[in-house]
Amino acid sequence: MARQTWVETLSWVVADGAAVANTVTETIVFPNITIPANYMADGRCLRLTAYGRHGTTGTPTLTFRLRWGGVAGTVLAASGAMVTGSAVTAAIWRVELLIQTRTNGATGTLFVIGRAAIGEDATSTVGSATNDAAEDFMGSAGVATPAAVTVDL
Repeated sequence: MARQTWVETLSWVVADGAAVANTVTETIVFPNITIPANYMADGRCLRLTAYGRHGTTGTPTLTFRLRWGGVAGTVLAASGAMVTGSAVTAAIWRVELLIQTRTNGATGTLFVIGRAAIGEDATSTVGSATNDAAEDFMGSAGVATPAAVTVDL
């Protein structure tokens, strides 16, 4: 028997988040979202899509992480460190993830896989040494083999 499916939006943001500058400290760029208790039933899958912009003055790296329970919570997925181009003023980044419930409850498990990408700005030349376009897979073990993560659902 097939499961009935539908798409619903749990949360959205239509304003810029706080700017993050010159830090190696992990910082939230998207507000915390509260998932209702018992919402993550076995087999339920959430699709997370987030876009934003970044600018740099040097060639730093950007790493994206999805956590369950805020900035101090459990890492569900992480990208590798992606090197940006130098002197980028307004380039686009994108994160797309699928979050599937394997088991629910106080010791539930989530399997998360997706990708993160940083783009170029108008001053970059595609294919040149200053090209800052990069894309990386994201999983619970970073870009390595993904695995289910235990969290309290």
